[in-house]
Amino acid sequence: MTPQLVRTEPGTDSNSTGTPRRTLLVTVDSLRADHFDELERTRSYLDRTHPRTFATSTATLGSFPAIVGGEYATGGGLNEGTSVARRFDRRCVGITTNHLLSAEYGYDEGFDSFASPKGGGETLKDKGAILLDRGTLAYDVASWGWNRYQALRSRFRKIEKSFRPADDVIESFLDAVEDADRSGNDGDGWFGWLHFMEPHHPYDPNGASVGRAEAQRVTRRVLSGRGSAADEDLVRELYRREVVELDRKLARLWEAIPDETRVVFCADHGELLGEDGLWGHPGEMRPELLRVPFGTRNAPELGDVVSLIDVPTILVGSEHGIGTLDREVAFAAYGEHKAAMNADHLASAAGTIRLVDGDPASDPALERKLDRFEPEYVIKEDALQEDLEDLGYA
Repeated sequence: MTPQLVRTEPGTDSNSTGTPRRTLLVTVDSLRADHFDELERTRSYLDRTHPRTFATSTATLGSFPAIVGGEYATGGGLNEGTSVARRFDRRCVGITTNHLLSAEYGYDEGFDSFASPKGGGETLKDKGAILLDRGTLAYDVASWGWNRYQALRSRFRKIEKSFRPADDVIESFLDAVEDADRSGNDGDGWFGWLHFMEPHHPYDPNGASVGRAEAQRVTRRVLSGRGSAADEDLVRELYRREVVELDRKLARLWEAIPDETRVVFCADHGELLGEDGLWGHPGEMRPELLRVPFGTRNAPELGDVVSLIDVPTILVGSEHGIGTLDREVAFAAYGEHKAAMNADHLASAAGTIRLVDGDPASDPALERKLDRFEPEYVIKEDALQEDLEDLGYA
């Protein structure tokens, strides 16, 4: 029997600290803003969506110190003492499905219960990603060898989903918070963080026109630049199906949690699906990567622009880190690349463009802000990065 959490009457879901009794952060890896419409159940559940929300980076390592800590990244994971989970005086439950969001990188801080894949480069693929510089001959040879290994492996054993599936994550979370949600005492309740990987490559949704092994192979083929036009069309459809499948599974979560739960839903960055021949999420300051889907339920009203660095502030309703509820300009960085965004424009070293259509534009005030932005963190090209840089995905 699956748990059904107890619902409360409007206006009763807070405690003496002023933070909501039940608060949920849902993050999705590599979800494009222009695919937010595919999440029909999720959009109908949320009170508000915000079309001008921006990532702080184009990779997990650069985005999640902002999402969870309200600070720009330093390159090694979550900065100590910054986790928003520390702001909640109730049961905190975290379940992530990305090895870069593990205890190895400090993301268990403040949680009573925390589950994630192991980090630290323990597999051959992970170690190769750390030791070999992307783009070198050695990296290319190792990538080719890993892909051949994966292809042979798929012929002799059943291929499972690449990451822990959403329905398993959701049921585990509901089990974990059921006891905390039965009580009506002001001190009880929970804070939850769930991270889902469904739209992350390799795209291998259920019910696709090809089997899971072939879906993984064609995704890797396209992301490594060796796919045909037909392969590319298939990969775009596989990506879309991943998003739709995630939304169908999230419906179970939205039905189960109490009506008064404060919810923040967002992606950590977007995804390129062949724009200018680019795939995945490299360190390009492009709107397809920096604009992210974002929505809330029972949360404060926000300004013209939202940055992922504001997420902890929205969750608790008061300033956390350098977040704000009333923003006009957001910033992002990856390596030596940086960008500034307002409600109309995106400025980077490549120039300023209009967000509505990507055409060149002029915005001197935004360009001056970009010049003055000097991030203290760097996501290095040869460091441990998203699975895009792991062997077999690049």
